[in-house]
Amino acid sequence: MTLPITETIDCDILIIGGGMSGCGAAFESKYWSGDLKVVMVEKAAIERSGATGEGLSAINCYMGQRNGWNTPEDFVHYVVNDMMGLAREDLVYDVGRHVDNSVHLLEEWGLPIWKKDNGEYERVGRWQIPIHGESIKPIAAEPARTAIGPENIYERVSITHLLTDADDPQRIAGAVGFAVRENKIYVFRAKAVIITCGGASNVFRPRSVGEGLGRTWYSVFATGAAYGLMIPIGTEMTQM
Repeated sequence: MTLPITETIDCDILIIGGGMSGCGAAFESKYWSGDLKVVMVEKAAIERSGATGEGLSAINCYMGQRNGWNTPEDFVHYVVNDMMGLAREDLVYDVGRHVDNSVHLLEEWGLPIWKKDNGEYERVGRWQIPIHGESIKPIAAEPARTAIGPENIYERVSITHLLTDADDPQRIAGAVGFAVRENKIYVFRAKAVIITCGGASNVFRPRSVGEGLGRTWYSVFATGAAYGLMIPIGTEMTQM
């Protein structure tokens, strides 16, 4: 058996995971960091990876602040009540105050959103807006690829471990992984690491029985990689 070759990549910001959050992190990181080198690693291909890779029929969270529909405070109240008090209100508030701008940016990039005759978005219930979202992932992937440069996106690479700084165990200094289609190991060294691997589905036994056992609302490709990377090195977990 031939031993794998090893390639080492140095960067300022390393993004692990190329789903919707990863693409957003890539775009925003480059927007705010200027000349810093941003690298993204994805175990599939960013145009169709992640929980939204197959498309969406609606955006499940939109405040509609410009129309006076809801405020971030309204959203915090809703989430805290829905979670029976077990919620980080500061994190929820941040989602509420930024989500509208994210939706408007997606529309600017080309996402078709259902609208009324007066130009307002259609609504499904209090928080959702329907979209033609079959291509939402390619729409989000293109600006990310353009922002950080295609040469800084490593696809078909599965990250297995985070690396801590030898002089400061409390600081993540990079990650190591392997190419899924070639005999190659990658070592990424970074000044900052952003984990956007997504959550986990099928963690608990479903209420469905028989042929319904394998059915789930959340993407079955959400394998819990983010938890598997962070928990072993002692990362503080919250709002899981």
